[in-house]
Amino acid sequence: MIRRLVIASWLTLPLAAQQEPVDHLRFTNGDQLQGHFGGISDNGKIFWERPDIATPIELQQEKVRQIVLHGASPASPMANPCHVTLINGDRIPGKVVAADENEYTIESTAAGVLTLPRDVIATVAPNPFGGRLLYAGPFEEKGWNIARAESAAADIQDPFAANGPLLPDPTGKKDANAKKEPEAKASWVHAGTAWYSRNGNDAITYDANMPDRALLRFKLGWRSRPSFAVAFHADLAKPPAAKKEGGDGDDNRGNFGGPSQFTKLFGNAYVLNFNPGYVRLQRTWYDEDGQPKITGVRVGSTSIRLPDTGEALFEIRADRKEGCIAVYIDGEFALQWYTNEENREEGGVEETYKAPGGAFGFQVQGGASQVKISDIVVAEWNGMTDSARSMESEKQDIVLLTNGTDRFSGTVRGIQDGIVEIDSKYAGMKIPLTEVAEVRFAKSGRRKIEEAPAAEISVHLQPVGKISGKPVVAADGRIELENRLAGKIDLDLAPAVVLEFQAGGGFLDGWDDDL
Repeated sequence: MIRRLVIASWLTLPLAAQQEPVDHLRFTNGDQLQGHFGGISDNGKIFWERPDIATPIELQQEKVRQIVLHGASPASPMANPCHVTLINGDRIPGKVVAADENEYTIESTAAGVLTLPRDVIATVAPNPFGGRLLYAGPFEEKGWNIARAESAAADIQDPFAANGPLLPDPTGKKDANAKKEPEAKASWVHAGTAWYSRNGNDAITYDANMPDRALLRFKLGWRSRPSFAVAFHADLAKPPAAKKEGGDGDDNRGNFGGPSQFTKLFGNAYVLNFNPGYVRLQRTWYDEDGQPKITGVRVGSTSIRLPDTGEALFEIRADRKEGCIAVYIDGEFALQWYTNEENREEGGVEETYKAPGGAFGFQVQGGASQVKISDIVVAEWNGMTDSARSMESEKQDIVLLTNGTDRFSGTVRGIQDGIVEIDSKYAGMKIPLTEVAEVRFAKSGRRKIEEAPAAEISVHLQPVGKISGKPVVAADGRIELENRLAGKIDLDLAPAVVLEFQAGGGFLDGWDDDL
């Protein structure tokens, strides 16, 4: 009982300010501890250290959801996003230095030298995403902003509006017996490697300096059929202040309710508005008088299918110069727009793409839908419009080049001295790895994967990487994992940001109602 009370007091006691970033441990019941990850014993106990206790405390793995290391800032992030994806979804950072038809040798700064059977590898990505990686996360809140969605009723102080504040008491007195209103929960909460929405219409934004040709990828989970908006190439501009007639004061233009509220949240941008069964693309901007404007971009079909509960991987590819915007869901093409169609209606303006910014953002509409957003990637896009599913074959390997247009199918014989050798239908070819974006192996040659054991954890690495396995032991900034496909891996935790101890559960198992 005494030990339980002591631990309970630690849950609410923050550490004194220190130069070294602290680690955060989160239990499955939502409780949290600050301190330092001290390792894992050979019998599976987690050691947790704090400067205000003499000896590390021991914790059971099954009671821990995740540990965020160094405040989600890696001690030493990896510079290169090249990686190998295994058939179970693990992404091992590193480059292939040698390969034949049976084995692949990977050189990784985090995991050392690994030799893997070819049938456990799904893809090799020497130059992933088709261009420079600009953002991967969200491992921390740094750089993110919450844009407040204020209703028109609140702005005009309407006491009868459901969301509007009451007018001040003319007597200037307060009712001492009046019940204090509970503080409203924040619309968005960051936990571990994801953002969670729980109520309200606020948006979250991040300026990733998206280039002219950009790729935005994210995983979205939901509990009920959601209505949500995704903004991209946003400049997050605020409306210009306008002068009041007959005076020098500023006219605060706050009545931005309805669809035009997207303009207030994201500024000049394109916004994809996902609703149950369909998607709309809209452009937001301010006119010369500072009034928010919004218009739709037409497309032949807007229908999509999403289940009532679940998760999906969304990818948005946008090209300012070509005026092209495409949406992919779970690797399959969904919809595509050309902004020049919009401009023809406006008089044939030469500039077809009217979103000058580099930020992106998310908003859940209606307040009732709960969503989880994770696995966000922003990168340069090479212009390739094919879906991921179309670039996989049952019987042939596919080599995709970095130029975004060329690809070759056949049988990859090996990789040696920075050269990929592939036997295609008409001739053998040798391609430098520097010109290869990805190598996708035939699905028929992949091993049948077994279900992940309950004791398996996942280590998330920065900027790209996730390695799973049963922890054997961890100490001195390293962890040894027993990976079901690669065997034992001695992993350096310097580029790690999160240790996820409940990786084997489903999406709903990982949702915390107490957030």
